[in-house]
Amino acid sequence: MEEIFTIPFKINFALDEILLFISSLALLITCFWLIISRNLIESIIILSVFSLLIGLCYLFMDAPDVAMTETALGACLSTCVLLNVAKIVGEDSGKLKKLNTLFAIILCAFFIVILTWISLDLPSFGTQDSEVQIHLTKYYIQNTRTDIAIPSFVAAILASYRGYDTLGETIVILIAGLAVLVIVSRKKNNA
Repeated sequence: MEEIFTIPFKINFALDEILLFISSLALLITCFWLIISRNLIESIIILSVFSLLIGLCYLFMDAPDVAMTETALGACLSTCVLLNVAKIVGEDSGKLKKLNTLFAIILCAFFIVILTWISLDLPSFGTQDSEVQIHLTKYYIQNTRTDIAIPSFVAAILASYRGYDTLGETIVILIAGLAVLVIVSRKKNNA
């Protein structure tokens, strides 16, 4: 059978990279929008949008588990908690001065420049010859079943190899939850 349509050149089109770039630009716009926001409720909604966008970035970088966690905790749960805290605290508590806004914009621009400069030394995303891929990935694949006896590589890495890191993340979430409980209970007792 003869091919009717042929493409004389190879198209190097990576849709996930383009979508990641667009999401990153949307993240920058959202950050500056958050800086200039003067309303507490608007700021909480912008934070929720930021969390959704960062979840999309995680999804485009082939980390769907992290994307689901960020969306569930960052966009949904945190937004609900912050809206309840804003209802208790009141909306007038978020008055900002122009000097604080200018300082925040300068600080954000400084961090963007520094992080961009530092990221130039990182290997390209997903390259097979990066140091992590050469050493750690092979070790995890070869030794997870004998070291830990857990069939899931992800569970083994999170529960054992990175156990202290996971414990630290859990403690941070616990402290944040306790802080919200203290804020909510303190305001109710004063009323």
